[in-house]
Amino acid sequence: MFQRFEIFMKAYNTRNFSEVANQLFISQPTVSVQLKKLEEQLKITLFVRQGPKQVVPTEEADFLYSQLLTLQDEWDFMLEQLQHVKVKGEKCVIACSNTCATNFLPKIFEQIQSCFPTIIFEIKQVNSDEVVELMDQHEADIGFIEKPLVHDSFNRFAIFEDHLVLAGADDAKQWLMREEESGIYYYNKRFIEEQNIHLPILKVNSNTVIVELLRAGIGKTILSRESLGDALDYDVELGYRRYFYCVTRKHPDNSEINRLNKYIEEQFSLE
Repeated sequence: MFQRFEIFMKAYNTRNFSEVANQLFISQPTVSVQLKKLEEQLKITLFVRQGPKQVVPTEEADFLYSQLLTLQDEWDFMLEQLQHVKVKGEKCVIACSNTCATNFLPKIFEQIQSCFPTIIFEIKQVNSDEVVELMDQHEADIGFIEKPLVHDSFNRFAIFEDHLVLAGADDAKQWLMREEESGIYYYNKRFIEEQNIHLPILKVNSNTVIVELLRAGIGKTILSRESLGDALDYDVELGYRRYFYCVTRKHPDNSEINRLNKYIEEQFSLE
């Protein structure tokens, strides 16, 4: 049964039976047979074929997937408790977007770590969309994002007001631009259009690299004032503001992460 559930969850995420077979090192016919047996056992249809390779989950599959994620949380929590004698503490994965990871999390991490000493923390830095994806797949427990993204199963609240500034030389020959998935991309695109700027675009997928390019006198851009520190000049009259958000989800009732979620909201929420 566990193998069928694992195959189902992989198929739900990939929408491709061949990819499931590759990931689990089994044959594609095995994937199809196991999913067929699961459908017969549950008396439902889980996937509808769309083309030669792609499949689309049914409404029943959506429900089953969400329930299995909850069961997976319960199972993982139980395993952690069984290992409590060997490893003291419950694991908590915090997924952060780029600017949240560098500008906000360091300001609060010592405080939350000292208040929850039995939790074993792990930090992952990805973009805001990937944070939500990790949360949705229960691969992250708490998320910090730069976009006002919403999800049916998450609780979201604002935690930090970020001031955006224009930085770089007046005679810069190119514009430094984050990737489209980045929270800061929208503001750069908006400013370029409003100011009718026609500089060549240099795409950079790291705020840290952008700051170092600015230090070297290369390009100009809009980014968080916090990212610049005190070493670079910037235009403070833009008036651009945005919020960082925390997203949390429900964990097993006796999980310490539920207390951590409540603590973060009570201590840092701006709402």
